[in-house]
Amino acid sequence: LGSGLPITLEKVAIDQFLQAPVFTVLIFYYLNLGVCDVRAKLRSTYASTLVNNWLLWVPATAVNFAFVEPEYRVLFLNIVFFGWSIYLSLFVSGSG
Repeated sequence: LGSGLPITLEKVAIDQFLQAPVFTVLIFYYLNLGVCDVRAKLRSTYASTLVNNWLLWVPATAVNFAFVEPEYRVLFLNIVFFGWSIYLSLFVSGSG
């Protein structure tokens, strides 16, 4: 794997602009019981959720690829994901 700014930006772009939109929808489905509820929630909050996702995950992913040693990358992302999953659960449930 390469390193440096161009490679880091490429990895962040692939992660956040290809993977994140799809997984955000899947998480909404996972956190809700009814398909109708999920569709309504996506219509009303998908854009803001995706923006909040990017506000957290673009810098976190860039730091991960640029500065975190490969053997600690999963740990680093799991720590960030722990906080994100709490936020997202509260947001999707309407408590956040």
